[in-house]
Amino acid sequence: MIRPVFGNTATVRTRRGFVLRGGGWGGVRLRVRCGLINHPKWGPVLIDAGYGPRASQGRGRSWPLRAYARMVGMKLNPLESPLAMLADHGFLPEDVKLVLLTHLHADHVSYLRDLPEARFVVDTQVTGPLRHGVFAELLPDDFAARCVNITDHVSADLPYGMGQGFDVLGDGSALAVPLPGHLKGHYGICFPGDTPLLYAADVQWLRDAVVQDRVPGFPASLVADDAKAATESIAFARRFVREGGDLVLCHDPATTPYDWTPTDV
Repeated sequence: MIRPVFGNTATVRTRRGFVLRGGGWGGVRLRVRCGLINHPKWGPVLIDAGYGPRASQGRGRSWPLRAYARMVGMKLNPLESPLAMLADHGFLPEDVKLVLLTHLHADHVSYLRDLPEARFVVDTQVTGPLRHGVFAELLPDDFAARCVNITDHVSADLPYGMGQGFDVLGDGSALAVPLPGHLKGHYGICFPGDTPLLYAADVQWLRDAVVQDRVPGFPASLVADDAKAATESIAFARRFVREGGDLVLCHDPATTPYDWTPTDV
């Protein structure tokens, strides 16, 4: 049974009421997770590639990326970057042959240029017009040539009779689940087992919001690419939890049993 671990590549401070309607004016520091799977065939497989210096530093950045970084105000955590997580598990960046990209927002792709041998499993709907938070300059120059469409993989049944996903690793250990709404092509990853795990990426900011059926506040509510589809994807994640599954989100500030701590900390 394959289980991922998640590093926290950065934090973003915001008001709780911005990401949870009625959450008040108190501050909350959101995580920016990046996952790692040690697979018997593929070796180290990353789930997204977090925030990194290319998003927040450097004179060569475009003015839209500079403005975005200033607005978001991410605080990088290099001790839990994907490169640090790989090194702590005995891997080099060139050992990564596969990255599961849930979507292309900047906080999920900033280390992709450091992975010279990787191919990228994406929903290739994203080849259309790019939306807010997506910056081509963060992607490798040959990104399109290295992409593999999730729908090119065989389908497999999801736990609890919740439909089908795509078997992205070829052995049923990780199933890509389309979760539209946040951004075109957004998907999560289900890890079957005695207690199935759904990494639902950016379906919501807070796990409590999913479980309690609470919507984001303003201005976070404006981020959704398709509000109706986003509501349906949140309902899917809620049902998964109510059926008995575990749920991890990219930005939830609460710690989970799957969060990784560097060995030298």
